[in-house]
Amino acid sequence: MTEFIRAFINPRRSMQRFGFLKYLMWRASLSSTNNLSTLGKDLIAAVTQKVSYTLSAQLREYILTALTDPIYTNLRTIAAKSFEGNLEKPTVQVEIQDIYLSDSNLSSRRGKLVSDDWNRYPYLALDISLLRKGTYSLLVRGQSFLSLVSEEEKRAFNRTELKSLNGTVNPFQLTLPQMLILLFSVIEKDGDVLSILYSKLLSFKESFSVKDAGNYLPEIYRTIAKNARTRAKSGDDLIRIQKLLDTANKIEAVKQKPFPGGKNPREHAITVRLEPFVDFGLLFKPDPFAYLYQITDRTKYFFESIIHSEDIDYFLNHSFFDISNEVFDIKGKHKNNREIIMPAMLKAYNILKSPLGYASILEVSLLSGIYSIIEKGFYFEIFEAIDTLKAIQKEKPEIVRFNVDRWGVLTFVKFNNNITKIFIE
Repeated sequence: MTEFIRAFINPRRSMQRFGFLKYLMWRASLSSTNNLSTLGKDLIAAVTQKVSYTLSAQLREYILTALTDPIYTNLRTIAAKSFEGNLEKPTVQVEIQDIYLSDSNLSSRRGKLVSDDWNRYPYLALDISLLRKGTYSLLVRGQSFLSLVSEEEKRAFNRTELKSLNGTVNPFQLTLPQMLILLFSVIEKDGDVLSILYSKLLSFKESFSVKDAGNYLPEIYRTIAKNARTRAKSGDDLIRIQKLLDTANKIEAVKQKPFPGGKNPREHAITVRLEPFVDFGLLFKPDPFAYLYQITDRTKYFFESIIHSEDIDYFLNHSFFDISNEVFDIKGKHKNNREIIMPAMLKAYNILKSPLGYASILEVSLLSGIYSIIEKGFYFEIFEAIDTLKAIQKEKPEIVRFNVDRWGVLTFVKFNNNITKIFIE
C-alpha cells in the first residue's frame, strides 16, 4: 500500500468530473484487454451523442452559461429566445453529457469532455488504480468501484435508454459508497500533494480561485521531490521526481504571464485537486459554473485529520472510516468484532476473488468496510479487518490462507467454503 510518491504525475483539467468513470469502467470491463484509443474514443462517442431534449429552465441556464464556444451560437440563440412569451418549450439538440451537467442539483456543473480528451481522461483511471497500465483492463479497485455502480448508471450514456430512465439517474451524482472508494483512492495516490495543498487552503476565509490554489503547486512539488530523492530506488522513481520538477517549472512560467489562458499547466495540475472534492461535498462552490471555492467545516475536519495523522498510510488504515463517518454524517457505530467484520468481508471477497479463489486483502478490506458502514451502520478500519483475518487464520489455518510478497507483507487471502457456514449461516 505504501507509495513512493503520492502525487498525480500528469493531471489534466479534463479529469475533473469523476462521473465519467462509471461509463469508462463499464466499457473496460467488457474485455480483458483494451487500448487507449478504443477506450478513450468510445467514451467521447458515448458522452457526445446528440439527443432531442425539451429545453427546461436549468438546461437553458447551462447553455447560456457553459456553452460559450462559437459552435453553440445557434443553440444559444434558441435558448435566449425560448422564454420570451412562448408557452411551449422548444426541443433542442444537445449532447447527453450536457443534459446531465445541466442538472441544478449538481454542486459543480462544469467538466464537459471534448474530442481531444479521448487520450487524457482515461489516465485518471490509471492514476487512481482503477485500470491497469498497458492493457487498460480493470484492476481489483476498478472491480470494486464498478460493483458500486448501478445498472441504471451504466445505461445512462445510452441514447436509446435515456427516455426510459426519465431523468431518474444522473451519473455525475456520486452515491456515498462511490464517494468513499474514490476518496480513498485519491488520497492513496495523491495524498502527499493534497495534505500540503489543503494545509495552505484551509487558511482562506473567503473564496479562492484555481489560480490562487494552483500557485502553491511549484513549492509543493519541489518539497515532495526533495523528500523523495533520498528514497529513490530505481530509474522510474527518478523519472517521477523529474516530472514533478518539470511541472513546477512550467507552472512558475505560467505565474509570470498576466493572461496565460484557461488550459495551461497550472489549471491542468490544480483542477483535479479541487473539483472532485466539490462532488464529494468536501469543498463548496458558491456558483456551480465558476471555478471559485470556499472552505467549509467539512473541509477543515477531513483535511486536518490527514495533516495531523502520522502519515497517509496510517490515516487510510486506521482513521479513514472513522473520519468519513463524521464528515458525511453517516451516524455509524464503531464495531470491530469478527461477527460484524466477517460477513462484510465474505461479501466483498465473493465479488473480488480471482478464478483461483484469491483476492487482495486490502481491496477486500476496503470494500467490506464500505458495505458495512452503508448497509449495516457499523464501521471498522482496514487494520482491524486485517487483524481479524490474521487471528482467524492462526486459529483455523485450514479455512483462511494467505499469500505474501517477497518482503513478507500479506497480499492475498483465500477462504475455504466452510468459512461461510461459520460466519453467515
